[in-house]
Amino acid sequence: MSRLNKTTKVTLGIPTMEDLDFVASMARESDRHDMEGLNPDMSIKDIIMHDVEHSRVVYGLYLEGIIHAVFGVIPAGKGRGTPWLVGTSAVDKNPLPFARASRNLLDMIQKIFPLLDTWVCAENSMSLNWHRWCGFEFTKTTLRFGRDDYYRAVRSIDNMKSKEKDRWQQE
Repeated sequence: MSRLNKTTKVTLGIPTMEDLDFVASMARESDRHDMEGLNPDMSIKDIIMHDVEHSRVVYGLYLEGIIHAVFGVIPAGKGRGTPWLVGTSAVDKNPLPFARASRNLLDMIQKIFPLLDTWVCAENSMSLNWHRWCGFEFTKTTLRFGRDDYYRAVRSIDNMKSKEKDRWQQE
């Protein structure tokens, strides 16, 4: 396992089948709601396995050796990927280490996928806040997929470099 940086307690690793089973059984309610809304006829485990099978990159996020989330990116065209994340209820109880690690994880992933393009449930305030924290930009309008409305969220490596440059110049 490796750390994303020296200050985070979160480590990355390759999740085992047991890890995936654990995340599926302990998925936080907001993630469960999103997955069930998009795929009402599939189990949470089947949805996670589908995403794992189609992803180019899959990581388990561990805190003190215990898996707390699974993250992956499904290729969606040249240089473009669709990120996904399923967290356990433990992430909601202690979100700070995962929030701190998220930007570094996405920066690392964007070496492979310079453009991250995904859909975020308009009802999922935790997911909306996480995407904003990580530098995703949202469309103003929503589209209905399954039972819920979704915003399109995009994170471009070029936009992130520009934001870092602006922040550096302001200091």
